[in-house]
Amino acid sequence: MSVEDNKGVNRKVHWQSHQSSNAEMPENTLAAILDAWELGGIPEVDIRQTMDGVIIGMHDETPKRTTSAPAADQDRLISECTFEQVQTWDAGVKFSAKYRGERVPSLEEVLVILTRHPERELYLDYKQVDLEKLAELVQQYGVGKQIIFCHKDHENCKAIKRLAPEIRTMLWIPDGETARSFEAARASGFEALDIIQLHLKDAEGDEGWRYKLGKDYLQHVQEQLTEAGLELEVLPFYFDQSSMFRLLDIGIRRFAVDEPRVFVATLNDYDFDKASFI
Repeated sequence: MSVEDNKGVNRKVHWQSHQSSNAEMPENTLAAILDAWELGGIPEVDIRQTMDGVIIGMHDETPKRTTSAPAADQDRLISECTFEQVQTWDAGVKFSAKYRGERVPSLEEVLVILTRHPERELYLDYKQVDLEKLAELVQQYGVGKQIIFCHKDHENCKAIKRLAPEIRTMLWIPDGETARSFEAARASGFEALDIIQLHLKDAEGDEGWRYKLGKDYLQHVQEQLTEAGLELEVLPFYFDQSSMFRLLDIGIRRFAVDEPRVFVATLNDYDFDKASFI
């Protein structure tokens, strides 16, 4: 729910801790998940399934980049590994010795925490899982209203909505596909969608607006989504105070960020009372 003051200014900002960047914490670990919640954000877990059917947090198809998996396992597909194997890998030490001992979490571990904190939310970025199994697991723990399912394929968003209508869905649209994918979603009546995320890549040169997607276009998209009862989320891959303030000025109130602490510090400096809404 939005929180508006008597001037109609929406001061509530939702933000996703984008896990695949490895910027401030070892991605897809309980340490990163808990840290995002403690900062006031919503963590993201990239979900894959092991050979024995356990849904885990892992961005890549293989463990090579993010874990201490031995040479024999480094290039093995997660779908070819058992959960017992996965649990022998250290998921924190490659990021920093400070996080030595962090393991690849099962989704079930994270959902157990959600049951104890009904005020918390969680993004699940679909990589490779059985959607029926995912829906059953979420419903088993009764946390569907706390889940935001994310994928770039609209059909997967429709599928999870059929299986678990209480789960919110977010269609993320990568740079280069914005107009086509957004128009296709709009033509469907934004079927089964709750949020649309647009990726903001830097433009070449500096003409007073940092991103390839123009301010007017973002405002247009936001107006259409608001009218349809949806939310706009943006993922600015890079931002400074000026560019973030301009996004906030437009009225955008949902973000995905690679550097949560930098984002929170920037947000704390934003004066909602002087928002220009240009």
